[in-house]
Parts: sequence; C-alpha cells; structure tokens
Amino acid sequence: MSTFSRFSGLLLAATLPLSAHAELPAERIEPSINAELAAHTKVFAQQVYRVADNVYSAVGWQLGNVVMIEAPQGLIIVDTGESVSESRKIMTEFRKLSDKPVKAVVYTHFHPDHINGVQAFVSREQVERGEVQIYAHETLLQNVVAQGALVGPILGVRSAYSFGSFLPASDQEGMNGGIGPLAKPEASSFIAPTVTFGERLDTRIAGLDVQFLHVPSEAPDEITLYLPANRVLISAEVDQGPTLPNIHTLRGTKFRDPVQWIESLDKLRAYQAEYMVPLHGRPVSGQDKVEEVLRMTRDGIAYIHDQTVRWMNKGLMPDELVEKVKLPPHLAGYTPYLREYYGTVKHSVRQIYNGYLGWFQGDPVALDPTPPRQQAERLIALAGGREKLLLEAGNAYLKGDYQWAAELASYAIRVDHEDKLAREIKARSFRKLGYASMNINWRNWYLMSAMELEGKLDGDTIRQRSAEMRKVFLSPDMVRSFTPQSFLQNWVTRIDPEKADDVELTLGFSFPDVEEQWALEVRRGVAQLHKGIPEGTTLRLSMDKRFMETLLTGEGGLVKGALLGDVQVDGNLLEIRRFLSCFDFSDEAFGLTLR
Repeated sequence: MSTFSRFSGLLLAATLPLSAHAELPAERIEPSINAELAAHTKVFAQQVYRVADNVYSAVGWQLGNVVMIEAPQGLIIVDTGESVSESRKIMTEFRKLSDKPVKAVVYTHFHPDHINGVQAFVSREQVERGEVQIYAHETLLQNVVAQGALVGPILGVRSAYSFGSFLPASDQEGMNGGIGPLAKPEASSFIAPTVTFGERLDTRIAGLDVQFLHVPSEAPDEITLYLPANRVLISAEVDQGPTLPNIHTLRGTKFRDPVQWIESLDKLRAYQAEYMVPLHGRPVSGQDKVEEVLRMTRDGIAYIHDQTVRWMNKGLMPDELVEKVKLPPHLAGYTPYLREYYGTVKHSVRQIYNGYLGWFQGDPVALDPTPPRQQAERLIALAGGREKLLLEAGNAYLKGDYQWAAELASYAIRVDHEDKLAREIKARSFRKLGYASMNINWRNWYLMSAMELEGKLDGDTIRQRSAEMRKVFLSPDMVRSFTPQSFLQNWVTRIDPEKADDVELTLGFSFPDVEEQWALEVRRGVAQLHKGIPEGTTLRLSMDKRFMETLLTGEGGLVKGALLGDVQVDGNLLEIRRFLSCFDFSDEAFGLTLR
C-alpha cells in the first residue's frame, strides 16, 4: 500500500470535526539506519591496538577507549570507560599482554565514559594504601560534583534521550555511538584523584617519563599525555576521534570555547608526535598523518567558529547562521574525522552564537513573549482552527516535509497534550527524520521523542530509567569524594520560595568525623551557605560524613537518621521541621517533548 493510500484517511479525518482522540490509519515505519552511519559502526570493531611497543588501546568495548601503558615497573591505565563490567573484560585482554601491577590511573577529564569504570582496574584500598596513584587536572573533582549533584536530575533525563536509553532493540541494531560503540552506562565506581596539577606536569611514573598538559577543549579539565621516549601522544578528546567534534552536546553542557579548543589542538601539533592515541576511535600512526588529522580537525573547528562570528557581525541570527555556515567540501568530506556522526555544524553554530551573545537576538519582541500555550492558541485560530492546522500538517507529512509537519503539530500539542492526531503526526515525522539522520545524537532525540509522543514512555519507565542514568553521575562510590560543603551547596538550588517566603531561620551542621561545621541560612526564599556555625544558632544537626553520603544517594533520610541515632538534633524540632520543609528534593521524572 502506498504512503498516500495509508494517509488518505488522515486527510479525510482532518477535514472533518475531530475529537482529541481521533486515530490515524495504521502505518508501519520500518526501522532503518542512514547508510553512512551504519557503515561507521565498523570503525569500532573490538580490538586491542598495539602502538610503539608499550602502548595498547582497547577500542570497541564501550563508548570510550581504555589505554594501557606498559612502563618498566608497572602499568599506567589511561581512562577507565563508563562501565565496570565492560572494563573488566578489557582488563582481561590487557592481562594477556602483561602481568605487571597497575601503578597509576589517569583521568583525562570528568565525563562518565572516562572515569566510571576505575574499580575494574584498581581497588579503593590500593589507592588508599598509596599503591596506586590517580592523576587528573586540579578542577576534575569539582566538575564531577557539579555534574552529579547540581544538575544531576535533569542531566540524567537529557542523557537518556541523547544516548537513546529507552529505544527498543530494533532501533539499536547495527548502531554506534558516533564516537564509539553504543554506550553501556552503569553506576560509577569513581575514586577521587590523588595527584592533580594545573597547566603542566612533567613526571616519572613506574620508571617512565610522562608529560601531562592541560588542554581545555571538549571538557574544561581535559589533559593529554606525551611519552617522549617513543613520541606517543595520548590525545584524550582534544581530537575527538572519527567524527566532527561535538563543539556543543545536546544533552547540555557549559560553553565549549572553540578558540580554546583550537589553541589546544595547536599545542598538540607542536609535539610532532609519531603516534597519536585518541580516547575515541583508532590510533593514528606516522608523524605526517598525525599532523594531518590534528590540522584538519583544527581547521574544521576554526572554520565553523570564524564564519559564525563573521556572519554574526553582519547581523545574522542563529536560524539564519545555520543556513549560511557550511563546511567547504575539502573539510566536510574529510572522512571520518569531520563527518557529522556525533557533532554537527548546525548545533555548533547555535552554541557559538549563544556563547558570545546569549539568548537575546536583538528583537525586543523576544523580551516578554506571549506564553507558548497562548501563542499556540492564537496561531491555531489564525490558521482557521485545529482541523485546518492538522490538515496542513498531514499534507506536509505526505509531501515528505517532515520538519514542517512536526512544527505544525506542535502547536496543537501545546494546547492539548493529549491530542492524539497531532501527536501521531509529530511522532511519525520524527521517526522519518530520525531514521534518515547520519548524526547519532539527532537520531536518538528524534526517536526517543517519538516514543514519548506515542505513549511508550510512561512515567514509571522514565522515572526508573532516569534513576539508573543518574547513578552514572551520582553513585555511592562517587559521593564518597563529596565534601560537606558540596553536599550543602546543593541545598541552595533546592529552596522552594513559596514555602520559604516568610521563613528566616539558620540550621547548623556539624560533621565531627571530618571536623567541619557549616550553616544554612534561609532568608525569605533565599538560602545562603556559611562556613562555620554562627554564634547564637539554636538549631543544629550533627552527623558523620558517611551518613551524609547516604542522604546524597537516597539511601538514608534525616528523620530516619534521627530516630536511629545517626543524626543528633539540638533545638526546637518543630522549627527544624519548618526549616527542612523549605527545600524541594523531589526529582520528578518527565518527558521533554510534550511542551
């Protein structure tokens, strides 16, 4: 049956008075994969690559590679993958090559696919005894804390969409993660660094000279390693591997400064390395080839940045910039390093504009816009009503104009989230766009959003899977590295101004096992954290840091702790209860498409 025949019912239905529960004729959109994205999967076939006699890169087990350096007196593990179970498989492969003890671990940056699998290689006890050192940039730990505690709830949901965590097997078959195989996220086994540095560290580890360099790029705390003895550069994600770098990530991140990234790539070019081992994708051999990959990557980022700024200065807005800024053929065709499997020019351009100028594009109409639902109601009225709007959306779908179909259907959904016909048009449009996309992030967002529109992501499912994703950013192992300050700072962004509108109270917190005292002050809807407990504070809680960790992971509760003696309470219980009621710690699961 032709597409038109299947949707003739849609057009007929849209010309008649429709209820919110009108149904479209059945249509099966078969799962498919963009041919180039499917071929890209072969890049991540499982293999341990040997580089310059003593460096080994395990590619294909998980999203991020794990690198083993065999030094005279032991092993150095660079990055640890996102999954302990998969990293244990990698360690089994490494043990076929060397039986030397692990002497050091390096975290090249704070993202979960580079730090979460550490306990597959070393135990916490080995680190605490000083048998193994963990190297990282001096800001890594604060980035881990901010990622897990401050924005962990929303980041967990958005990461689930970015990585397609809810997609059925039929939509995952033959797929890859753009920079590696499909991610295999698990609860983090993170252990805090023991050796940190600022801009540069030249040192000797297990009898091997290693040069560390801070090179902000894909992450602000990114570091690389250079082994001068055999001219091996472990490039972390300064070179992001076999894809156009993700100058912006759709799951959400702070501004990634392209100028800094370009400067960092130029610093790596200065090594004139004979070998390059990225933490995504295959190693690169030969000085000329290493220089070529770094130079082309640098030029790709520079072109996107420079042309975006050039046209910004001519007054173009983001929706215009994405149509104007396109890589020239010699860059766009540089396979696989500048192909849009993971990053895209379009979402990079938008981030660059926002990074320099912010959200306001200069038209004051955006200063106090009509609220989305009211705007949708008025536009639908201008279109002649819901039925005519959806007729146009259906026509657009039949003509293959899936973006326009989805945009039109969105107006009806804003007015009524349960509008079944509008949801079906938008969901089917997203499936068409997703299956055609060469970019894995775009594909996953389209298909995950289609599932939400189709009602296949119920609240319990989202809540369960989002909780699993949050453990990637905030697990019991990870919170052991959190300080009382980071624990309490998280409260500041959780205050409910309606409940705290008339409250002016201070609650002191003592952590006797680490000899720290802090206080939270609530002043009519605003919370402030103080070091130390101000004189005259009558409301106090005392607990060990270990119990604090259970509060962060949800294993414990203050009331239960007080009843069992884990928390000592001083002061008026009703006042303490009033203080605690000012904070909102509920992380309700939600979808992102029904807006």
